[in-house]
Amino acid sequence: MKLSLVALVFALAIVIAACTSNDPVTLDPGPTSSPSSTTATSDTPTSNAPASGNPVDEEALPIVFADPTGQLTEAELAAFIDGQELFDVEWTPSGEGDEATDGLGPLFNASSCAACHPSTGRRQVPPQGELTSPGLIVRLSIGSDPVTGAPTPDPTYGDQLQDLASGDGEGEASVFTNYVVQQNFFGDGTLYEILWPTVNIRDRTQGPLTEGIRSSARIGSQLAGMGLLEAVPDEQILALADPNDANGDGISGRPNGVWNPRTEQIELGRFGWKANVVELDQQIAGAFHGDMGLTTSRFPNGNCTDVQDVCPDSPTPEVSDEQLAVIGTYVRGLVVPEPRELSEEAEQGQQHFRDFGCASCHTETLTTGDHPIEALANQTIRPYTDMLLHDLGGDMADNRPDFGANGVEWRTAPLWGLGLVPVEGDRGLLHDGRARTIEEAILWHGGEGARSRAIYINAELQARAELIAFLETL
Repeated sequence: MKLSLVALVFALAIVIAACTSNDPVTLDPGPTSSPSSTTATSDTPTSNAPASGNPVDEEALPIVFADPTGQLTEAELAAFIDGQELFDVEWTPSGEGDEATDGLGPLFNASSCAACHPSTGRRQVPPQGELTSPGLIVRLSIGSDPVTGAPTPDPTYGDQLQDLASGDGEGEASVFTNYVVQQNFFGDGTLYEILWPTVNIRDRTQGPLTEGIRSSARIGSQLAGMGLLEAVPDEQILALADPNDANGDGISGRPNGVWNPRTEQIELGRFGWKANVVELDQQIAGAFHGDMGLTTSRFPNGNCTDVQDVCPDSPTPEVSDEQLAVIGTYVRGLVVPEPRELSEEAEQGQQHFRDFGCASCHTETLTTGDHPIEALANQTIRPYTDMLLHDLGGDMADNRPDFGANGVEWRTAPLWGLGLVPVEGDRGLLHDGRARTIEEAILWHGGEGARSRAIYINAELQARAELIAFLETL
């Protein structure tokens, strides 16, 4: 394995995580436990209070999330358009459709990229007690690889639960979402509610899950701006890290050191809810593989485990390198919507954002470096993220380590485009879509975010409204 100064920084961060991680919780907390965000494995769903809101009207999704960034070259724009078409196409099982877009499955969660990222935006979680729709998946692992640090897949079900199958096959399980409503009060006595989610895995077709398995639900998120985040130099992100909280502000962002299978070394993770993927091309190929059961040159084998014999041999990748390239250009080229003009109320909210400590993790401004797409290079951007891992507390924990990230850590989510997330129905914020509103997302912050949450809870109604008004402009 190659070593570098960056790798040594990651090694130190991993040691710190090992010393600070919480004990894992059980998958099924039982009737006497507090509400839990863990994934249950019972064969009967948990019945609790229903989630409010209706499924989002996808036709109302803002088209701005699918626009190309300006100043693309003619060739880049042509690839962007080809990638957009491929992003929206419905893949079919082998032999059942166009040869260029067949090979779906045999185990999968969705048949198109757009199914999980409608209009390249985010997917909402399903209502209480209903089957999960494409866009919410369940990650599985039984530990960590001693060499790479990667999560070790379940020997029977793999690293992701696929609930659909092609032909006469059976999906691996049925997945339902249930919620417990928890009420509390702001400092001024106003009542608020948040929803504790439980994802129930039922009707497992391959037998029980491995004892001690770790699981975590994930919702599809918006894609705009990923090319710009790819272009931020490693050194700039590492300079924001403060794993020992040397400045004493209670914030200790850490980089996730992730094994890059292409270079065979530990590198900076920057994509995914736990910053567990190094390269955007790997993220895209991983979605084809895990979500759609499609092989690529990066994932040449099917997504079946050794005990599953339904994946056919596929000597030729079902998604070609040319197709990966145009999808990559499409995702990289998606423009970030311009923030709306600040009202007087929103200007006050921007100051609250800083005073409450939100900007300590949601770094307002970054700069990009060199990038093959010139339109993305050397830009000043406002993503509101430091791209680092932060402890967000036990209430949001999935207790599932992912490379250097421990069970309570999540990458700071970028906030750009937040105000354009649809409000007809739940917004589906945070890693599993549990937060129906921006305010609920704030109220879930614990750990390093606990101080900011407490300030928000105890702020006057006007100040809270001003902060939300500012976030709505992003």
